[in-house]
Amino acid sequence: MDARKVKEARLAELKTQLLSVEGTPTEVYTRIVGYYRSVRNWNAGKREEFGKRMEFSFPGAETRGFEAPAPSEPGRTRRVDTGKPAQSWLLFTRRSCHNCPPVRDYLATTALEGHVVDVDADEGIELARAYDIMATPTAVLMDADGEECARAYTTGQLKAILAPVRESAAV
Repeated sequence: MDARKVKEARLAELKTQLLSVEGTPTEVYTRIVGYYRSVRNWNAGKREEFGKRMEFSFPGAETRGFEAPAPSEPGRTRRVDTGKPAQSWLLFTRRSCHNCPPVRDYLATTALEGHVVDVDADEGIELARAYDIMATPTAVLMDADGEECARAYTTGQLKAILAPVRESAAV
C-alpha cells in the first residue's frame, strides 16, 4: 500500500505542475501584398480578420495531385489516387523560401530519384510554368511513365503519400 500512496502523491504533484505549464510564444508570419510580415504587428481588426480566413478553391478549377482542403478539415489534403506509385520527383524551390529546405531534406532521404528546380533561374521558371506551379515548395511526384501521380507542398503530405512506398521497400 505504501507504494500506491507514493504514486498518488507523485501524480498529484504532476497535476499541480501541469496547471502552471506555459508554451513558448510563437511568431506567426503571413504573406500579404508580396512580402512576409509578422501578424503580431497588425492592429486588432486585421488580426481578427486573419483568424476568420478560410481556404477555398474555385468551382471547376483543375486540381493536380491534391484536392482543396474540406472546410471541416482545415489544413488537411487528400491524395488523388492515380493507381500508380511515385518513382521520381521534381521539387520546385526558391532561394528565399524558408519552407523549401525541410521538404528538400525529406526527399533526399527517400529512395526515389529526383531533381531540384530553382524557379529563380530562367529555365526553372519556364519549367514551373509548364507544370502550373503556383507556390514553393511544390513537389511533383512522377510515376514510372513520367506522368504526374501526386503533388505535395509539405513534408507531412510527402510522408502520407510516400509511406506505402517506403514500407514496401523495407519488406
